[in-house]
Amino acid sequence: MADLNLDFLHSYSPLKRILILAAMIAVLVAAFIYFLYLPQLKTVQREERKLKKARVKLHQTQQIAAQLPAFEAEKEKLDRAFKKALNRLPDNKDIPALLLKITQLGKDAKLKFNLFHPLAIKRKDFYAEVPIDIEVNGSYHAVGRFFSQICAMPRIVNIRNFSMGKYHQEEGMDVLTARFQAVTYTFVDQPAPKKKGRKKGRRRR
Repeated sequence: MADLNLDFLHSYSPLKRILILAAMIAVLVAAFIYFLYLPQLKTVQREERKLKKARVKLHQTQQIAAQLPAFEAEKEKLDRAFKKALNRLPDNKDIPALLLKITQLGKDAKLKFNLFHPLAIKRKDFYAEVPIDIEVNGSYHAVGRFFSQICAMPRIVNIRNFSMGKYHQEEGMDVLTARFQAVTYTFVDQPAPKKKGRKKGRRRR
């Protein structure tokens, strides 16, 4: 690089020399700012933005890590609740024993069965309903005791469509006729298949 020769400034007045030097310094400063400072400033700002994002991500990760034990405990709690619920859904092979248990509870409650008719299984998403039409004769307290014993069973059995007939005399005792549907549930591995609509064939002309 050639040396900068400033001898020509001696021919100018002191004021002009000062102005020329000031202009040259301003050009040098502007060149420094434009070519060196501003690119470095943009790089620093870009890195600061990256650092800020990294700090935000780190903070979020730390929050998640701090809550992870609570999430794991909640997951274990839900898993236990799910397993407990599944235990209350009998397998298909357990249904006959469950039906025998219901009839035994009715006999223990001093009820007479007029009807005990298992209906078609109604399949849902991950479980199936097993409804049973039941009609019994017995005292009001016997029917209430029977329902209470059914509700206390470890397996889920719901009572619906309940209707109660008039009191009548039977063997010298006041009895009533109660008809209802006992519904239990069984777990199924696969969801129920969706019904496919019939495709209309194209008519030939």
